[in-house]
Amino acid sequence: MKTFWRILGLGIIAALWVASGTCSAQKVVLRMIGPEDVNGAWAEIIKRFEARHPDVQIKYISGPWSTDDRQNMYLRSFLGGDPIEIVYMDVTWTAKFAARGWLLPLDPWFSPGEGSAFFPGPLKAGYYRGHLYRLPLTTDVGVLYWRKDLVPRPPRTWRELEETCRRYAHPPELYCLVFQGMQYEGLTCNFLEFLWAAGGQVLDEKGQVAIASPEGLSALNFLRKLRLKDWVPKAVLSFQEQHTLEFFLKGRAIFMRNWPYAMRLINQSPLRGKVGLAPLPSRTGAPAPGTLGGWGLGIARGTKAPEKAWAFIAFATSAEAQKILYFKRGWLPARKELFRDPALLRENPALKDLYFLLERARPRPVHPQYPRISDTLQKHVSAVLAGVETPEEALKALSETLKFIIRGSRENYFRRLLLDYELKESLAHTLFFSAVSVSLEFLLGLLLALLLATPFPGRWWVRLAVLLPWALPTAVMAMSWQWMLNNPFGVINDLLLKVGLISHPVDWLASPEGAMWSAILADVWKTTPFVVIILLAGLYSIPRELKESLEVDGAGPVKRLFYLTLPLLLPFIRVALIFRLLQALGIFDLIWVLTRGGPADSTRTLGLYLYDLAFRYDEVGYALFLTVLFVFFLMGISLLIVRLTTLEYERRP
Repeated sequence: MKTFWRILGLGIIAALWVASGTCSAQKVVLRMIGPEDVNGAWAEIIKRFEARHPDVQIKYISGPWSTDDRQNMYLRSFLGGDPIEIVYMDVTWTAKFAARGWLLPLDPWFSPGEGSAFFPGPLKAGYYRGHLYRLPLTTDVGVLYWRKDLVPRPPRTWRELEETCRRYAHPPELYCLVFQGMQYEGLTCNFLEFLWAAGGQVLDEKGQVAIASPEGLSALNFLRKLRLKDWVPKAVLSFQEQHTLEFFLKGRAIFMRNWPYAMRLINQSPLRGKVGLAPLPSRTGAPAPGTLGGWGLGIARGTKAPEKAWAFIAFATSAEAQKILYFKRGWLPARKELFRDPALLRENPALKDLYFLLERARPRPVHPQYPRISDTLQKHVSAVLAGVETPEEALKALSETLKFIIRGSRENYFRRLLLDYELKESLAHTLFFSAVSVSLEFLLGLLLALLLATPFPGRWWVRLAVLLPWALPTAVMAMSWQWMLNNPFGVINDLLLKVGLISHPVDWLASPEGAMWSAILADVWKTTPFVVIILLAGLYSIPRELKESLEVDGAGPVKRLFYLTLPLLLPFIRVALIFRLLQALGIFDLIWVLTRGGPADSTRTLGLYLYDLAFRYDEVGYALFLTVLFVFFLMGISLLIVRLTTLEYERRP
């Protein structure tokens, strides 16, 4: 009887398992990658969609916050032959993905008449060569924040901005304007707004380079003037969005260029009610367009059920879903109607002002090589702000470089080695950084190792303090140094001012020389303990009898150092030098977090250049070619160090 019930139970379990497998097999599973689903906005949208489409399962993959990292996840899925079906993409990805044939056109499902429900800029950014590949989900735009309690009205023209700066700004206590001036994508967005405000453009309607124009020169000259007149703090060259907002919230600027998200934080600060939104000023007085931001959805080519994927995109971009994203995440909708929605207006009355600004928002240049175009813009605009290049020099270099990028590289790899100016520049920065930092680390490491090998009270506590920096993650350490070196709210400037070593704050990261030496300082602080550990182990391996014997023979400390300690320490010096030199030559994470290679590419190392080639410019072959050459170079350096640190008696068989 027990056997009967066991068989019956197993039969029921098997039947249920088969039934559940059959049901799940009938469901279409569609994947998408996005940032962490804070407050469950996407979970709510997916729940509502699946309730109406029981035959579809949406799998939301929580990816990193970094836009580049999520883009790389999609790239790997495309190249690996298993594409993520629903492509949740930034406004600048459309041309790159569509040009590679990775996206399906949405034209069969989206009629032209439906486009009137969306803002024109976000919709236009989804087109490539006449076909729609991305439907806008959220949107963003660069806006001007102004202190209503300090000035009567926002400027409409550049001339009015200059007059306001002369009358109301009194740096360093109160600057006129702050914006995102660090060498990264934010600087591209800011410069494009100045360029458009002057009537210029990067590429014309035919996709040809058009930046070398009077309008382009006017934009660069105006940016340079703002900096030379001290209406913009020099520290702006190290400012991203959060630094700009912090500076503005401290009451240090009259105007701020930022994104709409900042208003919520302003309304939670002492500046609540004192700040207004306005269009960016232009050269002629017509409201200048802000740079378009935002996210949208597309369908990967190779998706087995594209109709189901479109059904989800249609729902996710509907007014119902975009309201969920706004209330749970604060993301601005891409549909016009929601900016007249009473519930949204009660939550944020500034939506009325943003409607006008979003109507005029303009997308960044739509081109498959946009990442490289953006990097080129960042580099030369940063050089103008830093005073490294004149506007005329920068405009000429911009035009020639962009023409080369648009044409595409037709040279073989060995020929490119001779023509690649960016490679030569990056290699020079890498060699300088490595030579200086490793030399300082070795000298300091040797001195500290000699000190810590000598008995004195509290030696164990000193050892612990010296070795702590090596235990910290490099990214965390670099971010800490970035904030400590920042002007005006960095602790280093504050301490130096208090002890009287400087008379005014120094913009450590805002000049090419300062940024490079700041990176070297951070690297020396982080990695000197590694040298100390290696050399300290070597010092303890030297027999005490030899030291005592030399002392008896009358040898002083200097003779003991050069005739005993250093010769016996050579194997450990060899290890320390090889490891540290290889790490310094391949430096990436510290520079990436601290300066992103700026300003004006002054800290762009070979590691950053290879990363850009492979993961941002899609030139994997050329990047691999350079990487192989770099590996052989590192092997040669290692052999040279071994040769130079090997004594004659060690070479004998």
